[in-house]
Amino acid sequence: MSAAPALLTPTLLVAQSEFFLTNSGAFVSDGAALLIDPCLRPEEIDALPAAVAALGAAPQAVLLTHSHWDHILGPERLPGVPVIAQARYPVCAAQSSAALLRELGEWEARTGRQRAAPFAAPVPDQLVFYDHPLRLGALDLRLLHVPGHAADQLAVYDPAGGALWASDILSDVEIPFVADNLSAYERTLANLATLDLRVLVPGHGHPTTDSANIQTRLSEDRAYLSELSERVARAVRQGLSAEATVELCASIPYRRPEQNAGPHRLNVESAYLELGGEGDRRALGWSQYE
Repeated sequence: MSAAPALLTPTLLVAQSEFFLTNSGAFVSDGAALLIDPCLRPEEIDALPAAVAALGAAPQAVLLTHSHWDHILGPERLPGVPVIAQARYPVCAAQSSAALLRELGEWEARTGRQRAAPFAAPVPDQLVFYDHPLRLGALDLRLLHVPGHAADQLAVYDPAGGALWASDILSDVEIPFVADNLSAYERTLANLATLDLRVLVPGHGHPTTDSANIQTRLSEDRAYLSELSERVARAVRQGLSAEATVELCASIPYRRPEQNAGPHRLNVESAYLELGGEGDRRALGWSQYE
């Protein structure tokens, strides 16, 4: 069952869908709100601005953390609210448009939703780059480019409160899904490790206000990516096949192996191609789903 929007901190509202433990929410301050990834079902999307209104605030903008289908459904139900995305969003959305529509269609079929009109990816009103300041009421937020899972991924950071809306990283139920670039993902986590983090909301999984838990997630994910990079690079140097590289990486520890074995294999195959291994991109790694 989906969790209704609720305050995690005095300025951070979070709701969780029953589907994929997907989080949406808002930073709220002095009557202004930044909605983040409103999702997934229509009633869940509608509940977010209603919760913001109950706090005496109105949406200033909708931020889309990245162009994957499960994060971009909100704007069609929020006409007139400006949309913010990362500068690479238009290219990423265009490149993955066929996969986006296919995956969305499969989910809507499974959940019994009947769409009145074809879905069109939102067109942003504002594109931001690497570390963009955003004033929201009394909050001085930073919109951070955090590639690795997606080339156009953004996180939202409130330095005063130590709060990070991390997008699809630092989950407690998923391993890093390296659907974009392994080296970029490692740099992203290294950069986030320099921040004061006291509140964390991942794109999927459970939010936390436990600083020790946040550091555990960071250290485990950094260790996983480091080991993945080292083993795959060794395999490529040795001229191993993609399948042999998967076997070499089978003993890398990661959370919830019964749930994440498939994504781990995709990570290995994608890293193999990224680091110079030879293989068919249409049959290996995350690129086969593009």
